[in-house]
Amino acid sequence: MVWAAFSFNGQVGLAFLDGLQNSPKYIETLENHLMPIAGNIGERNWQYQHDDAPIHISNATKNYLNSKNVTVLEWPQISPDLNPIENVWALCLGR
Repeated sequence: MVWAAFSFNGQVGLAFLDGLQNSPKYIETLENHLMPIAGNIGERNWQYQHDDAPIHISNATKNYLNSKNVTVLEWPQISPDLNPIENVWALCLGR
């Protein structure tokens, strides 16, 4: 599995993950790959966007993001066309 994050400044994070993911592993990914570069994203009031995967919306993940003062961007469910990272994945797959 691949985790990626980017901003209007370009790619800011990429991680290759082994095995099935759960909330603790997702939080570890955020801690190791998102938070170290969060200050370089370009704005103080940046927002994080992820989909409705259970590990993304678990109470543990919400509590972690709240503890780091990360604002999660609200967006409609089942709308991958509105999620910019889906366009990145499509380009990577040559679609």
